[in-house]
Amino acid sequence: MRILDKTVYVGPSLYAHFPVIKLDIDLGPLEDWPSGKLGPRFTDPLVAALPGLKLHGCSYGKPGGFIRRLTEGEGTWMGHILEHMALELQNVAGESVTFGKTRSQGPRGHYYVVYQYEQEDVGVEAGRLALTLLHSLLPPELQPEGSIPAGFDFAAERD
Repeated sequence: MRILDKTVYVGPSLYAHFPVIKLDIDLGPLEDWPSGKLGPRFTDPLVAALPGLKLHGCSYGKPGGFIRRLTEGEGTWMGHILEHMALELQNVAGESVTFGKTRSQGPRGHYYVVYQYEQEDVGVEAGRLALTLLHSLLPPELQPEGSIPAGFDFAAERD
């Protein structure tokens, strides 16, 4: 997965009436790997790293909804997971953000990931760290080359 473009909206936009960040992403080969196909070897470490994901309501509108999306059936796609990770990382940092939308657009595997932020630098950094963490949790054969810095320590970066 790679970010093709990033736009920071500081006020009302087509996507929301409050500040959001839009990432234009290309899933590449990950388009063929929703979370259900990766299974617990991906989802369990993800939830262990960001336990607050258990509280995300997602489309079900109640706590646990995102975990259902992540684990039931074919699961959900990596852009949607990135969205929730970016939101949760901001929550861990003390921001209270909940809004996000991920929609396919253009060629196969291309998505817009839109998520709320309160403080721009925190929101941008949350997106960057979410992507690095996501890549680190993938099986080695699916990790994009050069996507994980040497000595990556999620806990240290999060803190």
